[in-house]
Amino acid sequence: MKIVNWNIEWMNRWFSGNAAPSWGSASLTPDQARTVAGRVANVIRALDPDVLCLQEGPSALAEMELFLGEFLAGENGEPLYQPLISADGGAQKIYVLQKIAGQAAAMDYATDPLTEALRDGWQADVNGDLMLETYDFTRLPLVLNVDPVGGQPFKLIVLHTKSKYVHHGESLFNNPVTRQVFIAEAMLARRRISAEAFRLRSYLDTVLQDDVAARVIVTGDFNDGPGRDFFERAYLTHNVTDILLGSTFYP
Repeated sequence: MKIVNWNIEWMNRWFSGNAAPSWGSASLTPDQARTVAGRVANVIRALDPDVLCLQEGPSALAEMELFLGEFLAGENGEPLYQPLISADGGAQKIYVLQKIAGQAAAMDYATDPLTEALRDGWQADVNGDLMLETYDFTRLPLVLNVDPVGGQPFKLIVLHTKSKYVHHGESLFNNPVTRQVFIAEAMLARRRISAEAFRLRSYLDTVLQDDVAARVIVTGDFNDGPGRDFFERAYLTHNVTDILLGSTFYP
């Protein structure tokens, strides 16, 4: 089975209309939107994944279905993929596309109580004032149960953490007068990302405590890179991948 993850970046700007979609938006003309969609479809066809995990998908399922119907259909117009959409995320939804007649025989939302509890807020100090406040995921992780052809079932978790983006960040950082403004906003974003990573790790710990043989894949856009960046070294924030992988004692 081939599983691919891709943040396509603001697919929502390809469309207008939500439940009654059409191509184009305030950001892209219909022709521009179709050009981008065609390029994306060419990459997907070349990779030919059985399961495609997407971040920053369109806000409405009908918009994704418009893309799939026009650009990812077979020779006779039959759909090549069927989509599952996350519960939230606004204009940047998480999707998983299952290739029809691919190596994923079945795929559906996980609805067990432990997974449903990911919707609930938890206590965290995300703004650094040393006061615990209720926090929840910027975008609820999409958790699916996947049954491969000829293989063992596994749980697929697609995570898209809070963005590290700071509006006018480069100019704020390059100006010594405003650099601390940038650092404060950047630290807030990174603390939120850490909170989301720790919450998912606690979920994974419980999954593995309940079933030591559980098969789990975590993918997505963690908004983190390899190694330790400036904020992780100097301001003691966390490396997200390290959090998700567990610890020396509980890998």
